Amino acid sequence: MSSERGICDHPGVDLSSPAGYTLIGAAVLVAGGLVLLAVAGTRLAPVLGMRDDAPWWSGPSAGRAYGMLAAYLGTMLAIGAGIDLLVVDVLDRSPAIGWTLACLMVVGLLVLTAGHVTRYALRIATGGRMGLDEPDASLFRTPDPALDDRDLAAARAATDHGEWRPAAALLAASVDHDLRYTRTSVLAIHALRRSRWLDAWLQARPTDPNAQALKTMLAVRRAWELRGPDWEPRNQHAFLAALAEAEEVAREAVHNDTTDPTPWAVLVEMARGQQVDVDVLESRTAALYELAPHHQGGHEAELQYRSQKWFGSTEDMFAHARAASAAAPAGSALSLLVVHAHIEHYFTLAEHSQTQADRYVASPAVRNEVASAVHAWQSGPDGPSPVNRARAHNTLAYFSWLARDRRAARPHLARTMIHLDPWPWTLSGDPSHVHAVAQQWVRARG
Repeated sequence: MSSERGICDHPGVDLSSPAGYTLIGAAVLVAGGLVLLAVAGTRLAPVLGMRDDAPWWSGPSAGRAYGMLAAYLGTMLAIGAGIDLLVVDVLDRSPAIGWTLACLMVVGLLVLTAGHVTRYALRIATGGRMGLDEPDASLFRTPDPALDDRDLAAARAATDHGEWRPAAALLAASVDHDLRYTRTSVLAIHALRRSRWLDAWLQARPTDPNAQALKTMLAVRRAWELRGPDWEPRNQHAFLAALAEAEEVAREAVHNDTTDPTPWAVLVEMARGQQVDVDVLESRTAALYELAPHHQGGHEAELQYRSQKWFGSTEDMFAHARAASAAAPAGSALSLLVVHAHIEHYFTLAEHSQTQADRYVASPAVRNEVASAVHAWQSGPDGPSPVNRARAHNTLAYFSWLARDRRAARPHLARTMIHLDPWPWTLSGDPSHVHAVAQQWVRARG
């Protein structure tokens, strides 16, 4: 007779008992989870139905998270069943004692480990960008579009007391077109809340081109406020009527000063809201670029119009972004327009597959193009131009966070801790919170 024994014949251990069957099932669950965790990160993932172009819950990242959770739950079941077998079959104690000890042990382990495992699963599912832990309070910053422009912040503060002269003097001294446009935009946003100071300025100097440009910018901002932030406008008729009025204001500003590119840049910005044909857009951009060929605000507005979500395509958007970035002067933040295009395309992909979007921004081709743009931005005679430099750090910090590139993100996130811009963080939610999450991410161990 053979001396070999089957596993179920082992003295003192009965795997044919309920606890034994549970142990076998738990082992199968652990093995299946580990296989899923391993395969989901390889090219074999589509065999299990996990595709990059599938919704997030059917993608490889979610598959890895499912596999890890399955292996974890299987391990808990195996521990419970093993304790019961040990107490009942080996130590020859009552089954009630065995299941009681098993339950107490499993519950204790769940209390100690479930939070950590869930956090890790969420990190896997989101590529390491999100977690359950609320960021430390020290990482929160209040966004301010004035950023590092102290003169702008001072002029803006003066308007709260009805003083318009500091703003007038500031814009008159802003000879750089991009700097003037940014300052005008920030003052216009501030005037949404209170604009009597601008009315007083226009009354005192009705033909002042800076006041006219600010009036134009404010008219467009009020129109977008009526529309609302959602894709579907809250009040389409009021929005279009406000844009029509804003265009009249802009045309008056153009007529008042034919050398000022700001009203033309505003006309380019409102083009997508007005849903004008591409030939109308191009007539506006031609007039703008004749005055200021490298106008960053104008090029950013044209990129939005040419994006897939408005009236263009991915190809149109990248053609414009790459041409403008390549032609930008060394040190100009316009060199980073292609980074804006990659961020836009990320969200277009994310509408269909978060996994595909994550892989896109993390791909070598995209990272190399962004690195080339950063090099062009940093290659000015004195390094990056101070104009829109703080905005550029925010753009690059956000992109690097999307791409899960800690090394690239670290220097830019250090700058955003000092000056936080609402854009582009607002694309992912509350900018203060999203930025704090990114700061927590960059400090975490890889």
